[in-house]
Amino acid sequence: MTSTCVVRASAPGRDHPRVTTPRPRKVPGPKPLSALLSLLSASKDDSQKAEALDPATLAQVRIVASSPKLRTVNGDPVRAAGLGGNRNVRQPKALAPTARAHGVNYFFAYSMRDDQIGDYLDGLAELCSDPKMRKKIFVAVGTEDFTDREALTAHVERCLSRLGTSYIDAFFLEYVPRGAEAEAVETIRWMRNEGGLVVSEGGRAGVDGVIRYVGASTHDRCAGNRLLRSQRNGRGFIGEEPCEEEEEGEEEERDDGDEKTATDLDFEPCELDFLMARYNMAHVKSERTLFPLATARDVPVVAFTTTRWNSLQKEPAPEGWTEGAPPTTAECMRWALAADDAVEVVLNSAPTTETLGAWCEDWAARGDKVAMGADEVAKWRRYGELVYEEDAPFETYT
Repeated sequence: MTSTCVVRASAPGRDHPRVTTPRPRKVPGPKPLSALLSLLSASKDDSQKAEALDPATLAQVRIVASSPKLRTVNGDPVRAAGLGGNRNVRQPKALAPTARAHGVNYFFAYSMRDDQIGDYLDGLAELCSDPKMRKKIFVAVGTEDFTDREALTAHVERCLSRLGTSYIDAFFLEYVPRGAEAEAVETIRWMRNEGGLVVSEGGRAGVDGVIRYVGASTHDRCAGNRLLRSQRNGRGFIGEEPCEEEEEGEEEERDDGDEKTATDLDFEPCELDFLMARYNMAHVKSERTLFPLATARDVPVVAFTTTRWNSLQKEPAPEGWTEGAPPTTAECMRWALAADDAVEVVLNSAPTTETLGAWCEDWAARGDKVAMGADEVAKWRRYGELVYEEDAPFETYT
């Protein structure tokens, strides 16, 4: 099935009427600005954090997302383990249908390029072609080109047409770099309002707009931090001081400044519905510089590169590791979900149906829960410390 849905905001008589300004979703129990900003200075030693985790609590980490935004159109909760497209290998067409047969219902395609992930897109389109199935899956897409609104609208059209669907569940502005946060937020505001792309609260997906939720992804924690400070209704950013990376082993000291102004100021919900961020055993700084703010802003985190590009599982284990074999793909994914409450979905871009089946079966064997006690979380945290390469250019970026 192909879609002929037109979404250009400038086209007269378009199929999807202009979306009115959405009613903002209030963050439950909003904190004053000073309390919110104080989250950014909170830091714990990683080993102490792991030891403080309650094994009984960790054993109850569900394999489905808890956020009401992470629901399919028919109301099913998104399962925490999601499937992504991989441009470095030619994933087979059968991958998405096989994942769905294993219970996966979150699918991410960062690109619509057939020369990169065309077969993967074919399989995802096969799922979307069944109207009943489409309502049971959550499809996320995105684009790196968010500076040109006409090009962005054309890309949304391409996504709908290529996948044969009338709506997208989540659209991400991808890899937002430091310095481009304000432009990204303005694009999201345009998408929600005069762009007419995002469904207003209570609206119908595919009728009152073609995108249910909108978010951003970034490799840069400082960029993610500022994106999370954005506010709806054109109120700018909360605390526009620049984000400065902490020196290793040191906590950033902050001066709350005008305490009266800070404590009296409420704020609007975040402009982002979701944030995609890199997170795995070897990259944990987001736990203290990004995730507390995401939780306070009611923005669920989707973790990508949970296997560090499939390097965490490789033999031999890093020098100094004496606690057995490297982690499996399933253990990498479960760790990213269990180690921090802000993370609600973990992605893996399985290259084959065999590798997909391995982690799906591992999760299925655990029933409705993801069992990972504090000792196991701490074990893999130690493993990540050995893997981390402080001097590698990309390692130190996030």
